[in-house]
Amino acid sequence: MKWSQFNCLFHSPQVGYYLHNTRMLSLIKLDEDGYNKLLKIRENAENAKILLSEADYTYFVNAKVLVSEQEDSNYINKLEYKKRRESFVSNSLGLILCPTLACNFACPYCYEKNLPNNVMQEDVQTQLINFVNKHVDKCKSITLDWHGGEPLLAFKTIKQVYSRLENEAQLPVSYSSMVSNGYLLNEEICTYLAEKKLNYLQITIDGNRLTHNKTRVLKNGESSFERIIENIDMATELIPNCKIGIRTNIGRSNRDEYINLYNELSERWKGKNCTIYSTFVVDNNFYSTCDEQSSFELSTNEKNDFIVSLAKNDIIKKKSIYPKLDCSSYTCTDGNAFVVDPQGYLYKCWADVGMKERSVGNLVDGVTNYDIISQFIIGSDKFTDSKCRQCSYLPICNGGCNLYRVRYLERKVPYNVCPINDEGLLKYIETYLDK
Repeated sequence: MKWSQFNCLFHSPQVGYYLHNTRMLSLIKLDEDGYNKLLKIRENAENAKILLSEADYTYFVNAKVLVSEQEDSNYINKLEYKKRRESFVSNSLGLILCPTLACNFACPYCYEKNLPNNVMQEDVQTQLINFVNKHVDKCKSITLDWHGGEPLLAFKTIKQVYSRLENEAQLPVSYSSMVSNGYLLNEEICTYLAEKKLNYLQITIDGNRLTHNKTRVLKNGESSFERIIENIDMATELIPNCKIGIRTNIGRSNRDEYINLYNELSERWKGKNCTIYSTFVVDNNFYSTCDEQSSFELSTNEKNDFIVSLAKNDIIKKKSIYPKLDCSSYTCTDGNAFVVDPQGYLYKCWADVGMKERSVGNLVDGVTNYDIISQFIIGSDKFTDSKCRQCSYLPICNGGCNLYRVRYLERKVPYNVCPINDEGLLKYIETYLDK
C-alpha cells in the first residue's frame, strides 16, 4: 500500500490536527501522536503496518488514505472518462448567439477588442434555422444564450431570431438567458423578454458608483451606474419570473468594497428574483501576452483570502467552501454547444468569437476545424495537464480555464490557473470548522 496523492495532512493552531482526503471528501480529526505517525507514513508507507494498530490500518485503507499502487491513477482515469463521456451525451443543442459584436461600453478588461460592428442579417438567420434543424435526430431541445458585444444593440435582430425559431425551427427552446450590461434595458425590452419567458439575465455591477464607472465605461464617457441600477429595478418588476444575476468582476481595485456592495444590493432587491455573486477578473484574450494576463488577475492566495472573507462575513455559507468534487463542463467542452457570431461562424470559446481564424466551422458547413474543437474538448483540461494529474486537489478543482492551456500550446504563454493551494485549503477548513 502507498500514501494516496489525494491526502492533505495539516496542523492548524486554530483547529488542531487533521487529514483531508480530496477523493473521499473526508475530514479526519487526529491527535498529535496520530498526526506524527501519519507524517512518517507519508514519508515511507512501509511504516504504516509498524506504527498503526490493525484496526487503524484497516480504517485508513477503507478511507483511501492508504491505497494500492494503481488505485489513484485508476481513479483519475475514471474521472476523466466521466468527463469525456458527458462531453458527447448531451441531447440539447447549446447556442450562444451574438446578434452583434458591437458594444456601447469600453471596459478595460474586456477580451473583445476591435471586432466588427455588423448585425446578424436575415440570410445568416436562415442558415441558423437550417443548422438547428440538422440536429433534430440527436437533440431534443435548444438552450439559447444571447451574448455579444452588447446584444440589446441588436434588439430588432433578437426579435427576428426568436420569431423564426418559434415558426421554423424543429427544436423547441427549453431554456434561454442573456448576458447584457443592462444599460439599454427599457419597458419595451423587458416586456418582450417576459413574453419570451427569458429564464436568466446577467448584468454586471463592478463596485460602488465611482469604481463601477471606471471599469464599466461607456464609450461616450458618461456614467452608467445609476441607469443600470434603475434598469434592474424596472426589470425585477416587469420580468418577475426571470432570475437576474448581478455579477461583480473582482480584481484588486474593488475586492475591498464588495462586501458593502453586496449588502447594499441585497437590501435594495430583497424579496426580488435576484442573485448577487462575484467572480474573478481574468484575461480571456487568446492573443494576450504573459504580462497582459497577469495584470488582471489576483493570485491564488488572494482569491482564497477573498472567498474566506465572504464566508466570515456571511456573504456565502461557511459550509459552501468545504471542498466538493468538480468535473464541471463548459461550452468549450460540450460537443453540442457553439458560439455563433453575426456572420454565422462557429466557435467553442466565448473569448474567440469574432476571430475567424479561431472558428471551428460555420452554420452552413458545420464543424470543419477539428484541430481547435478537439483541443478544447479533450486536449486542454486538467486531465491533460501533467501538473494537475499529480496534484492532491485534482478531484476538487475545476482545472481552470481551458483557454489558458490552449494559449500555452499555441503560443507558449505561461499560465497559472490554480484556484486553491495548501494555504487556501487550510483557511477553508478552518473557516468551515468555525461554523
